Parts: sequence; structure tokens; C-alpha cells
Amino acid sequence: MRHPGSTVSRARRALMRLILALPAWPTWAWAADFGFRPPRDPDDATAADLMRDLAERILPVYQEADTDVFLANLTALQIVSGAYRAAYDSSASLRSRRQGKPFDDLVQRAILDGIYARARMLEADGRLGFAEAYARSFQELVSPLDNAQAQAIMARLEIPPAVYREPLRQAFDLWRAKGSLPQADALALVRTWLSYQSRRSFSALLPELFAAENRNRYVAEADVRIPVRGGVIHARLVRPGRANDALATLPTLLRFTLDPAEDDAQHSAAKGYVGVTAYVRGRTPDGKGAVWPFVRDGEDAAAVIDWIARQAWSDGRVAMLGDGYSGYAAWAAARRRPAALKAIATIAPMAPGIDFPMAGQIFRNAMVRWAQEHATAEPLRAGVDADADPDTMWQALDARWHRGNRPYWDIDRVLLGKRSRLIRTWLTHPSHDRYWQKFLPSAEQFARIDIPVLSFAGYYGADAGALYYHHEHLRNRPQADTTLLLGPYDAASIRRGTAPTLRGYTLDPVARIDLPDLRYQWLDHILKGANKPSLLMDRVNYQVMGADQWRHAPTLDAPQRTRLRLHLDTRERDDPHRLLPSPSEGGGNVRLSVDLADRRDVRIPWPDALRVKQLPARNSISFVSDPLPEGTELIGSLRGVFDITPSRQDVDFNISLYEQTASGEYQLLFDPYDFRASYAGHRMRRRLLRAGERQLLAFTVERVTACRLAAGSRIVLLIGLNRRPDRQINYGSGKDVNSETIADAKWPIRVRWHARSYVEIQTGKS
Repeated sequence: MRHPGSTVSRARRALMRLILALPAWPTWAWAADFGFRPPRDPDDATAADLMRDLAERILPVYQEADTDVFLANLTALQIVSGAYRAAYDSSASLRSRRQGKPFDDLVQRAILDGIYARARMLEADGRLGFAEAYARSFQELVSPLDNAQAQAIMARLEIPPAVYREPLRQAFDLWRAKGSLPQADALALVRTWLSYQSRRSFSALLPELFAAENRNRYVAEADVRIPVRGGVIHARLVRPGRANDALATLPTLLRFTLDPAEDDAQHSAAKGYVGVTAYVRGRTPDGKGAVWPFVRDGEDAAAVIDWIARQAWSDGRVAMLGDGYSGYAAWAAARRRPAALKAIATIAPMAPGIDFPMAGQIFRNAMVRWAQEHATAEPLRAGVDADADPDTMWQALDARWHRGNRPYWDIDRVLLGKRSRLIRTWLTHPSHDRYWQKFLPSAEQFARIDIPVLSFAGYYGADAGALYYHHEHLRNRPQADTTLLLGPYDAASIRRGTAPTLRGYTLDPVARIDLPDLRYQWLDHILKGANKPSLLMDRVNYQVMGADQWRHAPTLDAPQRTRLRLHLDTRERDDPHRLLPSPSEGGGNVRLSVDLADRRDVRIPWPDALRVKQLPARNSISFVSDPLPEGTELIGSLRGVFDITPSRQDVDFNISLYEQTASGEYQLLFDPYDFRASYAGHRMRRRLLRAGERQLLAFTVERVTACRLAAGSRIVLLIGLNRRPDRQINYGSGKDVNSETIADAKWPIRVRWHARSYVEIQTGKS
């Protein structure tokens, strides 16, 4: 095996001399497994010595055909074993080999490890304390990098030690029970230990080092005040270059938000733009100040864009970034068509009245938490444990609400301990009426939006708003330059970068891409003339789960595609019932009865795993198809018609679709969808059901999926009635649902499905 780097050759020759010098090398050193008795936890006093011993035993026998991978792992082993000078030499050799190549994980690891190894080397030589040694090493290796590269290194450095502690603890527990571990797992353990241990030593040093580095790279203004009609907008501005550099004009990336955690102005500057984070009227960059969401964001964002275009550092072009609420703000600005706005790029944009504060016209308790944390920016009332995990705290409040007998009008009083005028206003508009419509582009405004638009969405709860904007834009402007990317993501995984797994589901390798960086690549194409990313080659680009492939099409709903229609078997039989290729003969019906007043399961958590061994069938019935004779792709949204007889004037349905694999596991194909029957297909006006009468109810699930089901798998349809503690409950009395209480339940709600009930979804390539 040939390794051109002299450091590599010296390291390997030294290792071979060490091995040959030993008279009788123990057999365990050559074995595939390494004996290892982990410490009790990562913070145990013995952990460093045990990990050093493991690294020292791996070093003499470690081999790897890929020279760059060898150097990366060799560096980690040398650091953990205490051979800091050798580790620095190995990392330097790897950095030299990667010059001119993409700034990928290997070169980033070489820099990260090089900084730490050199700091420890300087410290071991007795010349400097660790803090000063790390600062010198950081400056030597980071300063020569360009802005984007330095930003990537600093982003990795600031990952807190806690991120690595739990995986490390789990690994210790695993290998403690087994007593030994294979070489590949041993290397992974050494790497995780190094990430945890090193960050514990330098994390406190980073803020000062980052601030100094960024002062040399960027001009930043912390609280710019931009005048708008009737008020002022606070903003933060970052642009590349030093204060005394000649002023260069650049395009600007604007984020209009109410959340300081979304401030990515410096990241945009690192990509060669002027980055501006502007805050909703009433909010300051430190997160203080109450706001009234949605009302003036469009005109204020447009005014900020006009202000940017007049600045000396602006080349007159602005694009908007947005995730969630800031994604909504981008559309709110686009409908006003400010001249300088050239593109918008959003991730799971919020659509008022469509997916927030209700979805399927069912209000969610999460709106109260969102309003508290993002609109009023106030702490919860006294008496709530400030140190409690926020999710646990809000779940407890949901349970308190669920056990009570208060109408939904009082949800703010129960959860917050006081009346909220904002929540009250939202509850006053349960339909998608003019109050919500005025915040969204009208048909005429959609038709006039002529700038390029990019939207990212996921199959698991990050799609309803993006789909609404995309479909309405195309419906009203068929020639629109709009691009949609869909994949097995939720909103958080898109924003933070995709991990190998999501809620128990292992993503296909092709789905594991850096979506935030892809957004910048698209903006480089629009604003700088760079090549268009190949992943965004068509209007709709979607990852087919299970096929490890991306598909590209002009539209998600293609008339030429076959629709797979499955009929609900309504003949009497035990659950699960069957899904049939044709209507069941002999009529009959299947029934579901749910006591909406029952609160015994209030503390039982609702599972959110995407891959499970047991179907989560609470308050629901299931229908299962025959095994698929061949591999089948399902694409798009599930539609259907329920031929039902309800016992009440309204009901809230929950629809889920699963693949049941040949091994018996269940894979959720899209996020479960709740919808109120009285609004099915027409969210602007409520139409009550006819209690006790048979009727047809057509519906479309406002979710999408793209997946390849293997031959032998089954399709499982789960239909439930909503009785969750974290959302509004519809007791079916026909009154305003906000006014209903448990007293309106009276008796269990019952629904019967008859023979004309079916669901259907598009099929694609197999």
C-alpha cells in the first residue's frame, strides 16, 4: 500500500518497529475485537485513562486502505493516546493532501483536530497555558481560511459537549455489557470521546475567539433602526470585509423574523452576501418586546427591502430567507412586489389559517405556547417550574386542560393563567375567513409574483404551508418560476441539517443532504450566475423513501399517473379490516365508537416515531391490504370518500397511512392528518353533517409522501377520532366548537363506514 505523505510513512514505520521489537505480542492486539471495560459514565475520573489505553492498543494494528481516512483516524487515536506532536503532523499531512478539494468532513476534521493537537502540544512543551495555546493554534489554522470555510469550522466547534455526552454514555453502556468491541466501533468510540473531551476544555474559550476572528472578517452593526410608516424596525447587519476596506456593493439576503435564534446574517455574509436580520415591528434583536403576528409584516418587510436598496453597500438586489414564520413574511413581502426583491427561499413557511394556529380547521394548543414564546415573549405565570423541561411542562399543562370541564374559549386561561387577547382573536375565526385571507396573497397577487421562488418541505409535518403557496402560485400563474423540494424531513431537520435518522426512521443515503447549504447554492444561481443545483432541476423534486432516489417532475399530481384505489371492507369482521381493490360485496358496515369524555389515557404519551413494531391504534380502526405483488411507488396526497353514518353533527377525523413490511414493522408514510368533517374540502364555511343519516364525505389529506413499498409489504390505513389532550376537541353538538365542553359529549360518538368508502393515491415507477 502506497502512502505518499512522509508523515504517514514515518508513523507507519514507527508502528512497525514497535510491533517487531516486542518479543511476544499478545494475540488480542491482532484480534478483530478489543477488550474494553468502560467507565460508569463519561465524567468518571477513570474515563480518560481507559480511553487512552484503548487508543494505544488500537494504534499498532490499525490499517485502512483509504489514505485520507487513515490519517483522520490516526490523528484521533494519537490525540487520545497523548501523542500530540504526532497527531498534529498527521493532521497537517491530511490538510496538505486535501488542498484544492471540496471542504468536506475530512478536511474539517483535520483542522479541528489540528487546532486541538497543536494546543495540547504547546501546553505539553511547557511554553503556554492551554487557553493561550488554544487561542494561538485557533488563529494559525482558522485565519487562512476563507469566510465560508471559517464559518463551517466555527459552527462545528460550537457544538456543545452535551451533544456528544449522551451518545458516549450509551456506547459505554453497550460495550460494558459486551466486554469487547470491534475495531470500527472502537474507532467511533474514540472519535466521540475526543469530541466530548476536547469541547469540555475549549468551549469556554470560543466566544472571545469567535468575536475576534469575526471582527477581522466582517463589518457588523448590532442594532440598526430602519424607519417605516408609523414606526421603526430593528435589524442586525453583517457584511464581508474590514471597516477600512473599500466599500463593495453586494446583493443582500434578508430574514424578517420575530425570533433572534433565526439570526443568520453572519452566515449569509460568510457566503458572500450582506446579511440582514430584521425584526417584526415591536421586537428588538435581544428578543424583547411584544408583537402582533401577521398584521403588518408585508408592508414592513417591503419597506426594509426599499431601505436596503438605497444603501451604499447594496447592489440593489435583495432575496429573502425564511423558515416557518419568517417564511410567511417572505411571501407577505413578495405579494407587495418591492422592486429590489429578486427571489425568496423558504423552509416550511407558515400559512395563517391553513396550518397555523389551526390545521384541518382544528385549533392546536401549541398556538398558546407559540404565542407565549414568540409573540408576547413573556415567561409563564408564577408557580410553573422554571427549571423543568419546556416540553414536559407544556404537556403537563395540556393534561390539566384535558381533565377539566372548560370550553376551548378558556384554553389561554388554563395554560397561561390569564386571558390572551391574541389567542381570543384567533379563536374568533375558526373558518378560513377574511381575517386569515387578508394575510395571504390573493389570487391576483399570486398571479403577479414573477420572481424565482424556492420552497423546502417534508413529509412529516413541514408541508401544508409550502404546498399551499406552491399550488396557489402555480394555479394563478402557470408560468411561475417556482421550485419545490420534498423529502423525509420535518421542519427542524430541514433547518438544522439532516441526520442519518429521524424519529426512528433511517433515511436513505441520498436524502442526507445539507438543505440549508443547498438553499445558498440556489441563491448563488439566482444572484451570482452560478450553476443551478442539479437536485433542483425541475419544479418538483422529491425523494422516494425506500428507493434511495430523487425524482424530478413539473408537477406532483400528474394526470398520466395511475391512481391506486383501495376500498374499505365493510363486512363484519374483527379489526383490522381489509383494504380491497374493489368494493366489498354484501353491504354491511364497520363501526368506531369513541367516548370523548373519557380522560383515563390523559397521561399516556402519543407516539411520534415514524417506524414502530406495533400500530398506534388508540381511538381508531385499521384497514390492511393484501401483500403487494411487486415493488410499488406511492406519490402525492391521499384522497378519499367516506360513505358514513355519523351519530353527531360533526366529527374530527385522523388519517394515517403505513407500510407494513414483510417483517411486521410499520413505517409511517406521512405525518398523521387531522381534519374537521364539517370543513372537508371547503375550509371557508362550515357545513354540518346530518346526524343519523348516510352521506358521502370527500376529503384530501394535506400531506404528501413519496415512497417505494417493497414486494410483500401491505398498505395500512388507520382512521381515528380525535381525543387528544393537545388540541381542540369537537363533541359534535353542532355548536361553535370553542363553546363545547365535556358535558356536550353525553354519549360516545359513533361513525359507521359503508361499502362506497375508499381512499386513493398516485402510483409511480416501480
